[in-house]
Amino acid sequence: MARLVGNQGNVAIGSLYNITANAWSMTISRVVSDTTAYGDSSSSFVGGVPTYSGSISGFLSSTSAPGFSATNFETDDSPLITLEVDDANNRQWSGNAVVTNVSIGTSKTGDTTVSLDFNFTGTVTEAGW
Repeated sequence: MARLVGNQGNVAIGSLYNITANAWSMTISRVVSDTTAYGDSSSSFVGGVPTYSGSISGFLSSTSAPGFSATNFETDDSPLITLEVDDANNRQWSGNAVVTNVSIGTSKTGDTTVSLDFNFTGTVTEAGW
């Protein structure tokens, strides 16, 4: 079986955010509630619904506005984000997300970088596996 390699991936994020992405990560977690009661001889827990969160990082382009204005956040408050592991075989996670944080940085000797954090909201589709 062949390994999946990072350069086979891709990111698509809404129509308003102009990022040339070169990295992404996603965390899948869920709340776990303690249901242990008086008199129980051991702990018991119940898992809640999953939460998908992640980050995308890359570079800003000089050809278009970055798209991080207050107006864009108001009008595109849950853009469609697609995180691809292997774009040739459409191996991906996709769903609407709420952008929670944007960070932009630059240095005298480097590129202008950008990263954003997000939480998927609603259904997340896993495809291509």
